[in-house]
Amino acid sequence: MFGTHSQNPPTSYRAKVPGREVIVVWVIRSFAFLACISLVIEFGFHTPPLPLGLLMAVQVLAVGVYVIRRAHQLFIASNVLTFLKRAWLDCGLAGFAVVFLLFEMEAAGGVRQAATFYVVLIQVLLIIKLAVEVVRFNMFVAQSNLHPARLFILTFVALIIIGTLILALPRSIEPHVYQNKSFSIADHLIDCAFTAVSATCVTGLVVYDTGNDFSYVGQVTILVLIQLGGLGLMVFGSVFGLLLSRKLSLRYSLAVQDALSHETLGTLKHMLVFIFVFTCAAETIGTVLIYPMFAAKMESDSALFHAIFHSISAFCNAGFALQRDSLVSYSGAWQVYVCLMPLIVLGGLGFPVLAELWRICRDNAWQLWDRRRRKIRNGSAYRVRLTLHTKIVLAVTTLLLAFPPLLFFLFESTATPVFSYRSTISGGNDEGRFMCEAGIGQRALDAVFLAATCRTAGFNTVNMDEAALSAPSHFLACMLMMIGGSPASTAGGIKTVTFSVLMLGVYATVRGRTAIEVQGRTIADHLLKRSATIAVMMIALVSAGTLALMFTDGLTLRSALFEQVSACGTVGLSTGVASKLSLVGRLILMGSMFSGRLGPLTLLIALSGKSRSLDYSYPEEPVSIG
Repeated sequence: MFGTHSQNPPTSYRAKVPGREVIVVWVIRSFAFLACISLVIEFGFHTPPLPLGLLMAVQVLAVGVYVIRRAHQLFIASNVLTFLKRAWLDCGLAGFAVVFLLFEMEAAGGVRQAATFYVVLIQVLLIIKLAVEVVRFNMFVAQSNLHPARLFILTFVALIIIGTLILALPRSIEPHVYQNKSFSIADHLIDCAFTAVSATCVTGLVVYDTGNDFSYVGQVTILVLIQLGGLGLMVFGSVFGLLLSRKLSLRYSLAVQDALSHETLGTLKHMLVFIFVFTCAAETIGTVLIYPMFAAKMESDSALFHAIFHSISAFCNAGFALQRDSLVSYSGAWQVYVCLMPLIVLGGLGFPVLAELWRICRDNAWQLWDRRRRKIRNGSAYRVRLTLHTKIVLAVTTLLLAFPPLLFFLFESTATPVFSYRSTISGGNDEGRFMCEAGIGQRALDAVFLAATCRTAGFNTVNMDEAALSAPSHFLACMLMMIGGSPASTAGGIKTVTFSVLMLGVYATVRGRTAIEVQGRTIADHLLKRSATIAVMMIALVSAGTLALMFTDGLTLRSALFEQVSACGTVGLSTGVASKLSLVGRLILMGSMFSGRLGPLTLLIALSGKSRSLDYSYPEEPVSIG
């Protein structure tokens, strides 16, 4: 990592590295590690436990050693251009640090500022490289009978632990949290772990108020956890590995291909590049469009951060908001329905579907341009050939966005007069019991947004407690949260394709068909078995968690079921009881969020022993069912 080329040398080359070179590399890595610790101590505490002079010296020394190392490598390189191409990012950072040091040398504290700034950038690069190396290590140890699913779980656990430690630092929490008489260090660690799990698993359930209880450092940490957890550590490491000119091994590529549900290994690199570019573009466009909504109520710097935070949270289907009432106070803003809702839907479609739709739009546009350039009036039209996976995803997504809003609107028009708002910003009292009636148009918008956000987004423009929504609306929301988004997306749930395969299997059984047929294609039996397994395990997980919450915290069936489904589906919607749960209740939700993000089937594979095929089968015997 530190002190090595961006291009990993082959194993035979590593074996021939001189002992002195190995010592130099480990010395540089040790200084980098000490620099990380010094930054955590300096910026993680209001009053650092060590002298600032010592911390500054460690940071400046780490920067100086690394700059000298890179300069020496550049001086002895046989081909300077090749070296600069391989280590372009490291050399650029080193050059920037030298120039910054020269210009700031005369200013008070200039050396320290330049060193700190450079070390921060280097540590960001180090963290990225560590993520890539963790995935590579996952593929390497696959040969030692350790299942990749177990390492995939361990990487998530490591990210949660790191996030918990950072969120537990004094500078990550606002001072009023510590001034509370009921503050306890043990409870604080549990609440930080709950927040880290919720952010990494892109759920959105909170016990601390994200906007008021966490400082800017804590909010940025949560945002990073959301981005890493939304894309997945494996995909995220692959993208940045390609950006740093690293080559993906075959096993590594196969693992990423399985995570993305991508079948063509030769186009995996293009898929990873598409994921990176599309994610950056979608979140950037969302930030620009959402910014005016926040700028109307706060200063420009704060509005920009709010726009970035909510854009990333929406695309990753995380549901984290910096307002206590989520988006209830912004329910009348058009950006909520025109910007945030499309980001939620796009993030839940899945990257293979998005890539296929982009390819079709690009080919159609190119053909239209070519026909106009050649002045051809009648030419062969480009035939849209969607895969069966894309057809199923688009069909199910359209149905789930079209019919549930009608049901929500019906339920809230008959069981209760209107959607009920309890926003203190709207003029309610301190207890938030003010009820504000909405018109038909606003109710229709809220119904549409609720149908979209229930499928793992977690934002809400209406209150979700038992007094605000009717029982049928809560039950319908639970059904949508169970289904979730689509495979290889930032969403959770059993997934739309799993739900459609189960429904098609039921239809085939009722019609007396021996195989599942749709759109002139046959779905394999093992996919039906896999879908049934996922659905049954999710139902079992929800049932066990609901029963446990009712026993440990005395919740009603309605509240316990809603909270548990929201956690297992990584949605984040809550009836308001998540922050009031006991220690055991919070641990139950943490386990549910973790299991829902990784998938019950992945956990079962990781916990089970090594599978082996049998060369024999027992005779069949009929049993009575139904």
